[in-house]
Amino acid sequence: MIATKSEILGLAVKIEREGRLFYSKLSKSIDDPKVREFLKLMEKEEAAHEIHFKNLLETKDIFGWENDENLQQLIKEKFQTDIFPSLEETLTQLPSFEGIEKAFNFAIEAEKISVEFYRLLGDACTDFEIKTQLALLEKAEREHLNVVETLKFRVLDGLL
Repeated sequence: MIATKSEILGLAVKIEREGRLFYSKLSKSIDDPKVREFLKLMEKEEAAHEIHFKNLLETKDIFGWENDENLQQLIKEKFQTDIFPSLEETLTQLPSFEGIEKAFNFAIEAEKISVEFYRLLGDACTDFEIKTQLALLEKAEREHLNVVETLKFRVLDGLL
């Protein structure tokens, strides 16, 4: 399986779009104003990343991804299905401790996958400018991961 630039960047757009929708819907189901504010911020950041990848799709540049076996394997294993779960199912469980914990766990896993995806894209990229942009996106996703993990403990501790 050889993935083209369009397919790879299409996956990146999909990741960010699903993240944006997930955080948007989740923010509407959380009572804590600080957590809700953070989730809205996450929604905005995911939207900005989505636009960034759409812009990259419009370039004629070649980034060197077509021959990277690690990237091909990650795409095959992790991106054949949606990264984010059906939020409708998760939201029906949100009033309970398990539902909120499940939503945070989904967000944490999705951020981990995003970090790995952007790291592999950056490692395989031959264009210095794009490699730098991907490193910044990886860093942003890693920061998202850290904050989501912290918020998970904060919210769940308040429920216990």
